[in-house]
Formats: sequence, C-alpha cells, structure tokens
Amino acid sequence: MKKKYYVLFVLLLILSSKTFAREDAYNKMAKEFSDSASLLPQTKIAIMPFIYLDGRKSEGGAIVSERLTTRIVKLKKFQVIERQLLEKVLTEQNLGTTGIIDVESTKKIGKILGVGAIITGTLLDVENGMVEINARLINTETAEVIATSSVEVKKIWSDMPTVQPTVNQQMQQPAVSAQQPYQPSYTPVKKLDTFVDIFLGGSGTGKINLSFENSSTRIYEYELSLDMNGNGTYSSTDPTYSKIDWEDLETESDGLLWGVRMGGYGSGKLLGFEGEISHYAQKITAQKTTVTLNDLSTSAFNFYVDDYLKVNTYLMAFDLLFRFSSRTVQPYLGLGIGLTLNNTTSPYIYQYHGSTWKKPLDQFNVGFLFRIPLGLRIKLGETASAFLEYRSSGNLYSFTRDIKNETDKISLTTSQTVFGMGFGF
Repeated sequence: MKKKYYVLFVLLLILSSKTFAREDAYNKMAKEFSDSASLLPQTKIAIMPFIYLDGRKSEGGAIVSERLTTRIVKLKKFQVIERQLLEKVLTEQNLGTTGIIDVESTKKIGKILGVGAIITGTLLDVENGMVEINARLINTETAEVIATSSVEVKKIWSDMPTVQPTVNQQMQQPAVSAQQPYQPSYTPVKKLDTFVDIFLGGSGTGKINLSFENSSTRIYEYELSLDMNGNGTYSSTDPTYSKIDWEDLETESDGLLWGVRMGGYGSGKLLGFEGEISHYAQKITAQKTTVTLNDLSTSAFNFYVDDYLKVNTYLMAFDLLFRFSSRTVQPYLGLGIGLTLNNTTSPYIYQYHGSTWKKPLDQFNVGFLFRIPLGLRIKLGETASAFLEYRSSGNLYSFTRDIKNETDKISLTTSQTVFGMGFGF
C-alpha cells in the first residue's frame, strides 16, 4: 500500500511541475522589474528586442520580449509601449531593431516615446536545450541600470546560422569609428545548482549482526537475560562463554526517520555532492534464529520479545551524486560515507553504571556508515523541488558494557525510503 502512495506522489509532482517550469522564469523577471517601478520618474516603459551575444539572427529575441511584455502588463505596475510603435520609432530614428543601443540612444528613445525606462537584454544558449536570459531595466533620463534579472528558459525557437567572415571580407570591412554603439560586456558566470533539503521517511526493515566477546572474563547467561543452553533458566551457575554471536537478525523501524541536507551541482553539470544530518532507529523483532557459542557450536534460538535491543542512530554523512539529467525530472544515484553516533539500549542486558552492575544497557558509541542512495528529484520552478529516495545503508560500531577486555559489536544494514522538499539558494 505504501508503494502505491509513493507512485501517486511522484505522478502528481510530475504533472504539477510542467506548469511551474513553463511559467516561472518569465513571471520571475516580470516581478523583479515591477518591484523597481517606484524607483523611476514615470512608469511608462519600452521593452527592446532581446539579442544573442554572438550576433546570430533568431526568433528568440522577439519571443522573449513578447512573453515578458505579457507578464509585466498583467502585474499592472508599468505601462508598456506597443511593439509595433517601438519598431516604427527605432526604424525612423535609424536606431535599428537589434537591441544594441548606446547611452545617447537610450535617452533619445526616452524622449521620443515618452518612456521613463527601457528593458533590454541578451540571450545565451546553455546545456540541455536551455537559454540563459540576462535583462536590465535602464532609466532613460540617466542611463542608469535600475534592476537586473537572470533566468533560464526552454529554447522553443530556431536560429539562423551564424556565418563567420572570410579573411578577405575582414580586410575589406571599413575602419571602426570611435563612436561605436554601446553593447554591454558579458562574461558567463559559472553558477552552482545548490539546494537545501528537508525530508522524512521510514527506516524500513533491516538486518543486524550482534556479538558479545570477552577475552579475559567469561560471559554468563543472566548478563544477557537469555537462555543459551535451552534448560529453561539463566543464572550465574549456568555455562559461561567467551563469545556469543547472532547473524542476520531481523529488525524493524522504531521511530520516524528525519533529516536535513545541503548540496549542489555545477551549473548544468551531472556530478554533485551533499552533506546530511539525520536520525533513524531500529530494533530486534521477536523471531526464531540460531546462535553461535565460542565460535564452535550453533544451535536454535528464539527471541521472544520485540524490544530486546534498540539502536538510535544520529548520523553525519557525505554523498557523491551523479544525476542523469539537469532538467525538470532528475533521476540520480549516489555513494556515501559518514560517521554515526549510536545509542544502544536494552532493558534485558547488564552493564556497569559507575561501579554498579545492573540493567538496563544504555551506551553511546561512534560508528562508521556507508550507503547507496537512489532517487528522483522533480523541479517545481526556479528554486523549489520535491524528491523521493531509496537508500541502502550499513552501520558498523562496537560497545563494551564498561567491562574490561570486552568488545561487543553491531553491524546494522537497513533499507530506507525518504521524501521531502528542496529549496535552491
């Protein structure tokens, strides 16, 4: 039943994410510019055609300009000059429609159209069919940049091929005059696709290997409250042992798995990392199994209770991640290691509490963790995401019951499923 809910959860996220992915980039630009309306002497503006940095001819500039115009008008913070009027003025004034203008042209457009600002910007193709848009809101009186916005959108237009001039053509070109149109310089900035995740889940089922060993002092049955020889009792007169082992004992979750993590990928890259702090708990269930005594004899054994031993694990882990796509739906696989702080408790096992020999067992010990996460992340717009992840992990540590020369060991493997929300920064 739980698997059905997880599948439904993922399907709903996929369906809802399509709308977010289409709309959020243009809405983000429109909102960022509209928030700056109060900084202008008047709210009438013109939106110039956007241009590619390499000078190619493309439908993209007009499409981006038109979509941004629609979003800005809806917010009702600006009056936007109609595109046909803008193109007519640019042509009549010999300013062209390339989107490249200098300081004097900016002021001239402001006076002729009666606008307080213009929006202009550049386009840059990036990986996975995406286009980076960098836009500026410029005051036409002072040529001052009032606000900027940078987003990525899906490329849905076609381009004309960019033809490089031959050597002869370059030699025949006229000398460049000192008064060149102003085009803002641009150096692509390598951004990190970073995130902070909050998640919950179930630590599921697991397996535990448990051993008690003392090289100098024999271990009595009563210390563990277990009937090793099957005579129906456990007392100080029963046989003693130097080593007691159980393998592959079944465990189950004994608390909510929760955690937070932070990580990131290079811009558009597939290799990333994350660091995590989380908690989960497992306990040994009632079961029929076998016990090995002194590494010699193996016999049938029953755990009759569900709370014989419990492990609360607090971990700090680091995962190396590989995602198969940097687009809206991002499957990923990882490999992680970490340190664990384990609280081992049992109401049936004796230990020294100071100088007093009594129940219960209650110790904190540091361990080592390794794991393999496998998940699916779905972007919900520019900064939000949701994810579902399965992870297989192993946790190794030892404890002593505060007895000299004793080494008690636990090896715990678990299968866990987590889900949560991520937020970019």
